[in-house]
Amino acid sequence: MHLITGIVANVDSGKTTLSESLLFTSGAIRKIGRVDDKNSFLDFDNIERRRGITVYAKEAILSDKITLIDTPGHVDFSGEMERCLSALDAAILIISAQDGVAGHTRTLWRLLEKYNVPTLLFLNKIDMAGIDKEKIESDIISSLSQSIVPYPFTDMEVIAEKDDEILEKYLSGEEIDKDDISKIISQRKLFPLLSGSALKNQGTRDILFVLEHFFTCKETTEDFGALLYKVSRDKTGKKLSHLKITGGKLKAKDEIGGEKVDEIRIYNGEKYETVKEVEKGEVCAVVGLETAKSGDTYGSYKKKMKSECEPVLIYSVSDEKNTDRHKLLKALKEVECEFPEIKTRVISGDIEIMLMGQVQTEVITEIIQKRYGISITLGDGKIAYLETITSPSYGIGHFEPLKHYAEVHVLLSPNDRGSGLKFITSLPKNDLDTNWQRLIRTHLEEKSHLGVLASFPITDLTITLKAGRAHLKHTEGGDFREATYRAVRNALMKAESVILEPIYQFVLIVPKALSGRALYDIEKMNGNGRIEENRNGYVTIRGRCPVSTINNYAQEVRAYTHGEGSLSLFPDGYERCHNEEEVICNAHYNAQNDLDNPSGSVFCSHGSGFNVPWDKVEEYAHIKKID
Repeated sequence: MHLITGIVANVDSGKTTLSESLLFTSGAIRKIGRVDDKNSFLDFDNIERRRGITVYAKEAILSDKITLIDTPGHVDFSGEMERCLSALDAAILIISAQDGVAGHTRTLWRLLEKYNVPTLLFLNKIDMAGIDKEKIESDIISSLSQSIVPYPFTDMEVIAEKDDEILEKYLSGEEIDKDDISKIISQRKLFPLLSGSALKNQGTRDILFVLEHFFTCKETTEDFGALLYKVSRDKTGKKLSHLKITGGKLKAKDEIGGEKVDEIRIYNGEKYETVKEVEKGEVCAVVGLETAKSGDTYGSYKKKMKSECEPVLIYSVSDEKNTDRHKLLKALKEVECEFPEIKTRVISGDIEIMLMGQVQTEVITEIIQKRYGISITLGDGKIAYLETITSPSYGIGHFEPLKHYAEVHVLLSPNDRGSGLKFITSLPKNDLDTNWQRLIRTHLEEKSHLGVLASFPITDLTITLKAGRAHLKHTEGGDFREATYRAVRNALMKAESVILEPIYQFVLIVPKALSGRALYDIEKMNGNGRIEENRNGYVTIRGRCPVSTINNYAQEVRAYTHGEGSLSLFPDGYERCHNEEEVICNAHYNAQNDLDNPSGSVFCSHGSGFNVPWDKVEEYAHIKKID
């Protein structure tokens, strides 16, 4: 099996340069490409070469033992990077000796822990003037983990201390061997730290040696299983589903997820080889899964992860040439398959998309123009607020105009912050046919349900189907859609709702003399921060702050520091909104007047339907409330 290894790094750490160096050192390419020369092996897309950044994750074959996945470093494309982590057996985390442990590096470290990826660290650019390698290594260890150990491993006692069994073996006088080291690396108890210069091809041979000798593939199963970690399109426009095979094998013409695999490709940079089958542990791209999306799982692989790299800004979409609305939405939805985080939606007739930042905004606009010939304009970014509730709430939806019938009962329960929406069906088949239950769940999952305070999407809830009823003769699928939507809305109207706002994790570097001004600004912006480093006349302040207050602060930092300061921002989840009343007031939203999202129900009497307001529905319901 190939060791599936990914490279992750903060932007400008030398990630693409290291990829080229590894490919050259392993013999996979004959000449090292350069980002500046626009001829690197993996950044072959025109957009990437023109901008000098990695936008898409790519696969390359380093050797018969290692497959490399190069991931984007720019924070705007963190979603693409994060989707690849679940497919990795190992990761190379690059840290620039010039920058040390940057804010985004800490985010990457946390994500590698979340996805349980054994990790090798590479301290790059140590050839630069004034670099104190030992000091930076010490900073890395103190900032990230005491389990980081510089390579070569010269002190076996330090290795032994990472695991009780190995320590016992060491104390008894036995030799610590390669298998012992591999074991604790795979358990994320030990992280080798290597150093060198990717530009000068220094240290890359050591990286390959450590990967081949001390890292192992993750466990697989005999039964077929697969994870779809990425969606892309080839030059002809064919949709490619990139899979990590976690168990068994996959053959061309097999059916998975209700669709047939027409072709299996093994990519190596821009080129690929068509194969008849792939074994467990390998990655591939398949043609034929037209409805598949990133994050889908197949067979024995059931584990799903919720992405942390979510956009915090919403942009309205307009088309300069008034393209057919259906064509524009179709184009945006197809691009969303490749970048699921952009979340296209239609609110009150307007098309909106969620994006990570300015660079992704420009790239998505360029993709839409290049691929579909549609010139779109994006409005100013608005904050992507969310809504949730503070306590359980029971909702009933009834839809019964003449010759139609459906009733649905749901329970909304608040969940931990960042958990998203979960759906549970707890009905016996005798209460409601299984097909109807599945349909209700589909309707629950398909819609972006909006809150009742300011019409922001709801989150951090479990929605449980508690009861449902159909009519033997008059119920149609659309009836349950109407009843389901109204049930959720009904529960929200009864609940105590709150607004959630997105938070940025920030790293602010300013001259020491201006640290007081910086800390005052952070407090004024309803953030919190503290000085973590103080050297060479500059202080580094790290903390968290609402997106709405700090989003444009970088310009102010440059102004009052006369260009000597810098601000880095990284999405860091959601919290209760600090100015909730102001946000609600500015939304000018009245839930009871929202005809597109009704909270009342439709009942039938004497052959005609009539509307019942949300606070009276329980009195008219045909099913008793389920405790």
